[in-house]
Amino acid sequence: MRQQKIHDILLFLRRTKALESVERYGSSMRAHKKTVAEHAWRLGLMALIIGTESRVRIDINRTLALALLHDIAEAKTGDVDAYEQIVAGKKLVADKAALEETAMHEMTDDLPFGDWVYALWREYEDQVTLEAKFVKALDKIEGFLHIAEVGVEAYIPKEFHADYATKAVVAFDEATHHFPELKDLLEEVKKDLKQQFEKVGVKWIDGKPEFGE
Repeated sequence: MRQQKIHDILLFLRRTKALESVERYGSSMRAHKKTVAEHAWRLGLMALIIGTESRVRIDINRTLALALLHDIAEAKTGDVDAYEQIVAGKKLVADKAALEETAMHEMTDDLPFGDWVYALWREYEDQVTLEAKFVKALDKIEGFLHIAEVGVEAYIPKEFHADYATKAVVAFDEATHHFPELKDLLEEVKKDLKQQFEKVGVKWIDGKPEFGE
């Protein structure tokens, strides 16, 4: 490997190292805030195991690449909590997309291999290929798994539970329509969350949780 290529690879690794400290759930959890790097690792693990064990016809190597790269722009932009996106609406989502696009160009344009790194990130964002949709579905399931595992008591404020669950469950259902093999896994995670929400006074009615009296 030539010295310049070694330099370019190390430069890219330095640029993405911040993912090890960028927190997710910044506005919505009082504890157990995992980093973007932790999320990407677990998403990759899920993609490997579920993609191999299910009947989904996907390119596993490409799927793993998408899982690893899907959030790398956040090394520069930071993560925007889903709660903030729900409250602020489409403008924040659009602003987030624009910032991440700029960040990706800054991180890859001067690298000889930057074109394919950017292309994979863009593939996930565009949500056209089967692999991109598969990773997106798993991305949402991973988020729900984290909530279920650390417990809904970690959320702030209480009204967030209903709003987030409503939107995320709908997104789950829409995503998994493409992948019927994930339905059983999804239902198991939702069942666990439903029970936890009910314990803290959130009723799960027709897929839409509402606050108890």
